[in-house]
Amino acid sequence: MLTNNSRILGSTALMTLALTGMAIAGPAVTGYVTGSYNKNLNGSRTTSSYDYYARQDATFQSDAAHLTIAGGDSLKATYGIDIDAGTNSRYNNGAIIDSVKGWGFEVQQAFVAVPFGSTAFGLKGGKFYTTEGIEVLNSAANPTISRGLLFGQAEPISHTGALVTGTFAKFDFAIGGVNGWDNPLASITDGIPMAVGKVGINLGAPLTGALTAYYGAYQNRDKLLSIDFTGSNHSLALVDLNFQVNYLTKEKYPTSGADLTAIGFGLQPLFHFGAAQLGLRYEFMNEKNGDFKTINSISVSPGYKLTPATLVRAEFRMDIASDSLFSTDKGANKSKTEPTVSAELNYTF
Repeated sequence: MLTNNSRILGSTALMTLALTGMAIAGPAVTGYVTGSYNKNLNGSRTTSSYDYYARQDATFQSDAAHLTIAGGDSLKATYGIDIDAGTNSRYNNGAIIDSVKGWGFEVQQAFVAVPFGSTAFGLKGGKFYTTEGIEVLNSAANPTISRGLLFGQAEPISHTGALVTGTFAKFDFAIGGVNGWDNPLASITDGIPMAVGKVGINLGAPLTGALTAYYGAYQNRDKLLSIDFTGSNHSLALVDLNFQVNYLTKEKYPTSGADLTAIGFGLQPLFHFGAAQLGLRYEFMNEKNGDFKTINSISVSPGYKLTPATLVRAEFRMDIASDSLFSTDKGANKSKTEPTVSAELNYTF
């Protein structure tokens, strides 16, 4: 039974909404379910040393069961919540539900975006995805199944913090502070939030993209600088052309103890032929004082939409390094190449 105080509070809220003319929309619920089978042809226990998700070798996996909840009001305040469970979630700072089966659960995003009245400016706060990089967490939205060299290694996945945003004609920007590189909380040692800035461009089919930069402490007050430009061209009817250039520095990189400098480049076209598609990926990374000198990665991923929402596809991937980095089935012996194959079924709703 409602108390008098509850009735008063509820009535006050309804009166406030009526007086301001604010209508609340949503929530709208979308999401996806995806699973895969993965095999490392070197015989290693994971599908790729430089795939962010490093899927277990020679097994079927329930990669993700994902829900996106979004809504807003007539005053243009919006919110977004992304909830994910599956084998992928254990890599994204999620809680491990079953360490034996490798299942995890996480809140990938939980943010509110509020405009400053009728101006072009606003405030965004909470946990939100990065604007760096071609690839996203939903595999079906990417040209290939696996994640490339840059995803999660040369670029972050998400941040917790606050941004001041603005939109002007074909450009938008965001500037603010976040709790470092994929950190839900800033460490006591580092203290000061990492600065982030982004300029987006939307020229329609010829070019959409974003220039993003991060700078600040990532460990024990040692600094990190990341500069990334990611863009996409949709001028051709049969192909979406995605590209990326990334520059990264880290002071006192843990592996070498010296300052790391890394440069990465990616090109990922997606060809459409009715219900059929062909995704390609080429990526290159060069490091100084890192874990390797250079790596080239090539992926080919043909797919077919069984229904408008159901995608089935395969992938062949080859990573080629300047050093012997990749584990094999021959004990301590390592290889300069790593071939992997994958198959995936994805339903997006």
